[in-house]
Amino acid sequence: MPTSGNALDRLFNPKSVSIIGASAREGSIGYSLVRNIQLSGYAGKIFPVNHKYGEVLDLKCFRNLEDLPRQADLTVVAVPAEVVNPVIESACKLGARMFVIISSGFDEVGRHDLTNGLIEILERYGARALGPNVFGVYSSRANMNATFGPPQVRKGNVGLISQSGALGVALMGKSVTESIGLSAVVSVGNEADITESEALNYLGDDPATEVIFMYMEGCKNGREFLDIASRVSRVKPVIMIKSGSSAKGALAAASHTGSLAGSDRVFSSALRQAGVIRADNLSDAFNWVRVLAGQPLPEAGGTVIVTNGGGVGVMASDSAERHDVKLNDDLEMLDRIFRPTMPKFGSSKNPIDVTGQARNEEYGMALKAALEEPSIPSVLALYCTPATMDVKSFANTAIEYTGSMVGRKPLVFSIIGGGDVYDAINLMNEHGLSCYETPDEAVSAMGILHRRWEWLNMEPGVPEEFSMDLDAIMKIITTAQNKGQVQLLENECAEILRLAGLDFPKNAVARTMDESVRVAEKIGYPVVMKVLSEDIIHKTEYGCVKLDLEDEREVRIAYESIMAEARRHFPRARIEGVTITEMVTGATEMILGFSTDRSFGPVIMFGMGGIYVEVMKDVSFRVSPVSRQECETMVKDIRSYPILVGARHKAIRDVPKIIEAISRISYLAAHVPDILELDINPLMVLEKGKGCKVVDSRMTIRKTNKRVKDTEEIT
Repeated sequence: MPTSGNALDRLFNPKSVSIIGASAREGSIGYSLVRNIQLSGYAGKIFPVNHKYGEVLDLKCFRNLEDLPRQADLTVVAVPAEVVNPVIESACKLGARMFVIISSGFDEVGRHDLTNGLIEILERYGARALGPNVFGVYSSRANMNATFGPPQVRKGNVGLISQSGALGVALMGKSVTESIGLSAVVSVGNEADITESEALNYLGDDPATEVIFMYMEGCKNGREFLDIASRVSRVKPVIMIKSGSSAKGALAAASHTGSLAGSDRVFSSALRQAGVIRADNLSDAFNWVRVLAGQPLPEAGGTVIVTNGGGVGVMASDSAERHDVKLNDDLEMLDRIFRPTMPKFGSSKNPIDVTGQARNEEYGMALKAALEEPSIPSVLALYCTPATMDVKSFANTAIEYTGSMVGRKPLVFSIIGGGDVYDAINLMNEHGLSCYETPDEAVSAMGILHRRWEWLNMEPGVPEEFSMDLDAIMKIITTAQNKGQVQLLENECAEILRLAGLDFPKNAVARTMDESVRVAEKIGYPVVMKVLSEDIIHKTEYGCVKLDLEDEREVRIAYESIMAEARRHFPRARIEGVTITEMVTGATEMILGFSTDRSFGPVIMFGMGGIYVEVMKDVSFRVSPVSRQECETMVKDIRSYPILVGARHKAIRDVPKIIEAISRISYLAAHVPDILELDINPLMVLEKGKGCKVVDSRMTIRKTNKRVKDTEEIT
């Protein structure tokens, strides 16, 4: 469970700090830690500890922990890995309860014994620790830079959480050059104790932090992180760079759902579900952090672009379409507001082009007019630097004309040119005017503001409840488990899905050729025939499915062919017979199912189905349970969504029934953990008002120890 904010106060707001492994040797980590704490203006007591020195950076250095006048609120440990655990235990005996363990040489090099020993000590004394293998912690609240990163940190409202020490140090340095102020920096390292989820939980409640920037490589408890991120992102933006992807779970190859649900795709979907904004690179991350930390959110669409270059305006218009930034097209209003600010040959259409002949003051007037107009919710200001113009003078003009208006509505700049452009951009950023080098960066930043506004104004929704007979479902699963099954037979899977409220075409099981004919005639031609075996998963690929059977002769031939192909490809398979199903025509083939992610638990998948599902990969994911609103978003996320709503004069499909089916499967996944994977492929979606039907399905269930299968599982 996440630690409450107050429980981490000793980490972020200690009244005293001890540094075990402090050093007088310039350039060492022990030296940098003491120096950075001093330079940050920390007002609390600083206790360097090292038996080698009597003094470190003009501070008395204590030979050992016992010599301290009292144990510090925060103990920073920078000693060799083999010494860490004895040091932690000694400190705990003396009363220390919060540690930052700088030392490396634990799990990251395979020394799990050291980590396990550390955890045991912490648990025994009720102590907490950040690390090991971290670069430290910074807190603007305490004026404390207890890191071996950059000594100078710009104060601000951005909290940084990093799982990478080296990258975290680099990000601290970059925040200075990018004029981005930090409220806190947390290096979580190996996370033997305090996790990134706890750090996020704390910064979510920290009044000094308004934007949170995270770098993550993995997540030990995805469900806990998702719960915390969902709460925090409702009150402040969370930007994340996520690198790497863990190996797929052992179940992943068992179904289409599992094989498509790579951990990184699942993680991206989970982040989106929680309202976390994922950046693909550092450039985007810093651009978005800057604008979210410095600009208010727009109240609606209708951005106005003000520029002195027509070409740049066109480029920005193209970018606006890519980044979902809606441009204001009220021509009458735009002409009324901007015509007085430009030459006769200027353009008052959006983008507003005051032309390259406009002086700084004329550009400033147009900018001021845009900011003062209530019907303009957000402004993009693009400036091309003329060869004869001092770009710094433009920056000063922009600061002068917008000064009293900053913070009233979103305002994003881009200055294009050479010379002193970068200095001008920095000057504007220092004055709270979010400024970028390229128009696309500026438009992208504006797009993030709109994306954030839209997400906050979207109803979060709650997962729908259904009156499923869960006892009956578990009875089917338990019976199969007692037989040693891992895969349910098709008729068993179908019965569970019926109990879950999904619809099926008419179908029945036949054990012989003659019975197949009788069943087919009872259902009515045309029919589909499939082999019934838990050992044969992908039936179509091996000739074990026959479609559009029109009469008795075709049924007999199909039965004989299916049995021959099944025995040829799977000689050890247990074949129970065949399934005869009503042939569904005039429908769109979709796929619906879920797999069990090792970190997040059940993950729902929906997309285009059929035999090419793993080739097209036109699918969307969400972590269960999923609200009805999120189910609707899943459907809209796939590239093929236009097909479902009647593209190119095709019949509109029954999308409401798709949404209901996804919602029901989400409920099933959340309430029956013994089902590990489910594939419904295809889910045949009929015309609007006619519903959707499960044509083929398969289910993987949890193994039990009641019986061990005496035959090798066939896949």
